[in-house]
Amino acid sequence: MCDRDVSWNGWYCLFIHGQSVQMPDTCVDKYSCGTNVPLWLNGGHPNVEDGVVTRGVCGHWFNNCCHVQSNPINVKACPGGYYVYEFVMPVNCHLSYCAGRGIFYPFGWAVGDTVNPVVDDGSSSVIQLSSPFLFFGRTYQQIYVNNNGHLTFNQASAEYVPYSFPGYESQDIIAGLWTDLDNSVRGFVSYNQYTSGNILTRATQDINTHFPNLTFTASQVFVSTWNKVAYSNLTITETSFQVVLISGSNFSFILMNYGDIAVTEQPVQAGYDTINSTHYFVIPGSNRGSFISNLRNSSNVDVPGRWAFRVDSGPRNSILKNHVVGFRVRLSSFSDLTQRGNIEMLLQQMKQELVKYGLPNSVELKLRKLEKIKT
Repeated sequence: MCDRDVSWNGWYCLFIHGQSVQMPDTCVDKYSCGTNVPLWLNGGHPNVEDGVVTRGVCGHWFNNCCHVQSNPINVKACPGGYYVYEFVMPVNCHLSYCAGRGIFYPFGWAVGDTVNPVVDDGSSSVIQLSSPFLFFGRTYQQIYVNNNGHLTFNQASAEYVPYSFPGYESQDIIAGLWTDLDNSVRGFVSYNQYTSGNILTRATQDINTHFPNLTFTASQVFVSTWNKVAYSNLTITETSFQVVLISGSNFSFILMNYGDIAVTEQPVQAGYDTINSTHYFVIPGSNRGSFISNLRNSSNVDVPGRWAFRVDSGPRNSILKNHVVGFRVRLSSFSDLTQRGNIEMLLQQMKQELVKYGLPNSVELKLRKLEKIKT
C-alpha cells in the first residue's frame, strides 16, 4: 500500500477490530503494515496536558529504522485514553502509516530484547532483576521467563499443563497464558528490563491511571512478550500476549496485555498463584480454551485486552475500611446472572476491583441472593 494515494484531511483515530489503538512509537519491521516501508512515530506520544505536539515520522528500510524521514505530523492525547493524529501525505511510495495494539509495551529486536532459546518447553536462563520485586510479601531479585506462558522466581519451569489456581503449591507463579506453547514452530518469546527512559514514563502513567488512589513513580519495568507463538501440535495458530512487571518504592504491579489469542482445546490458565495459595487470581474465562480469544476484549481497568494487579504487600485493609462502603455494577439484562458461568465471572471481576482498594486476594465472594426488582 502507499498512503500517498489517500486524500488526508483532518484528524484521525485508529481502530483495529473496533478497538482503539495507536501508531507505534518504536521501530517496525520493514514489509509490515501492508507496505514496503512502514511508518512509525518518532519521539513518543504526548501526555494530555501537552496538547497538540509535532512528531517526526520514520520509515524502516535498508535495516535502518529511520532510513526514510517522512513528513512530520501533529499528535494529541485525549482524556479518554486514546490518541488522534493529523496525518499528511508521505514523501513517496511505498510508505504507509502503521497502527498497532497500543496496550503492548515495545518488544523485539528493535528495542534490544533478549530472545528465549527456540526449544519446546524451554525457558530463559536466570535473569537478575535490577532491583528487588515484591510479590505478596516475598522479595525476589531474579526471575525466569518460561516458554509455556508463565514466569517463575525460584527456578525455571518446563511445565506445559497448568494446574488450577489455587494450587497450594510451593512456588510463586505469574501466568500470562499458561498452556502448551511451542516457539520452535512459530513466533518468539523475549524479555527486557528498563530502569530509565520512556518505558518508565509510560509505566508510571499507566499505573497512576489504573490505580488513581496512589501516587506512584516507576523505577523498574520488566517486559516479557510471547509474540505469535503457536500451540504445540497446532502449527498454524498464533497467540500474542505480554506480562509486564512494574515496581517503584515499595509498590509492585503486574500488567497482562493480550493481543490475538487463538482458541485451543488444551488446558489453559491465566492469572497468578502464590506459595500455598495465600493469594491467587484467575482471569475470568481464561481457564476455558474455547473462550480465551475474548481476552483481547476483557479488562479490569477499562482498557480492552489489559488486566492490572497490585501485587506488593502494601497496607490495603485500612484503605478498604476508610473508603469502600458499597459497590455497584450495571448489567445489560437480568439473564446475565441466571447463568452460572456469568455469575462466577462477575464475582471474579468484582473481587479484583475490591482488591485494588484493599480486599485480601484470599477472600472468596459468593452470591448469596439473587432478586429481580423494578424501580
